[in-house]
Amino acid sequence: MDRQYHAEFLQRIGHDVTEHNGVLWFDVFSRAYTTIPYDAPIDCASFDPSSVLGKDGLMLRHSCPVDQGVVSFQHVVTDKNYGMSTLISRARNKTRQGLRLCTAGQIDPIELGEAGIRLHAETIIRQGRKLPHDFEAYWKKYFEEASKSPCVTGWAAWHEGELAAYLLSFRVGSTEYVSIVRSSQKKLEYKPNNAMLFTFLEAMMAREEISEVSIGLQSLQREGGSLDLFKRGMGFQERPIGQRIELRSSLSTALPRPVASLAARTLDYLPGGEKQARLSGALKWYASQPKLRRAA
Repeated sequence: MDRQYHAEFLQRIGHDVTEHNGVLWFDVFSRAYTTIPYDAPIDCASFDPSSVLGKDGLMLRHSCPVDQGVVSFQHVVTDKNYGMSTLISRARNKTRQGLRLCTAGQIDPIELGEAGIRLHAETIIRQGRKLPHDFEAYWKKYFEEASKSPCVTGWAAWHEGELAAYLLSFRVGSTEYVSIVRSSQKKLEYKPNNAMLFTFLEAMMAREEISEVSIGLQSLQREGGSLDLFKRGMGFQERPIGQRIELRSSLSTALPRPVASLAARTLDYLPGGEKQARLSGALKWYASQPKLRRAA
């Protein structure tokens, strides 16, 4: 599946997409960019960040060889015989419970509708964030455009006829990239996430055209061990990968690494939400990553 399909989807929902030296980039946040797909390898020694940052960009985040960035990992499933035996014992028990109590299967993203938007809102509120003023309009547009894209797969779990969890995945090449996972707080006791993810992985890995499923890189946030433990339990492995943060040259000059590290620690002590946690994580990685000598 061509990466351009994912790029076109992002453009239709309002993101800027550019191509530099064969790599696609998009504005994941205002003035902050990452690649399509997110594990696209960048050789930092020959890469000029200013070619992407342009006149007003502030920050890049990208994958790279392990020795060029922060030692990190990518969660992947590569087992073409994925099944219940792939899971660890505790996850098997929870998954069997989820399969008994929930039904799970593919869904057209547009069918998520108000229930999908509500589950997304619940997640944002649980994270201590405020809903933006255009929240409902944005996610309605998101689901509509996802429904039109040939690279998107929607999957969900229902409990007693109510939407309990859903995910959206974007295929690039032979990899399915799980991008969004949302669930209902009141339905968690019925293990819908286990049922949904297990049936999704089983179905995807049975397809000849799919070689692996990725559910993201190590997070910038201090998300704790529970989410990583859940992924491991469901059969995801942690593939070593490097990650790197690049700042605009004027910003990196004004923010030497010791100052960046101090700023990150200060942010950790201040009340804030997800964006603050991501900024703190980005500054910590920037302060600890190796310095590079780039080709002239």
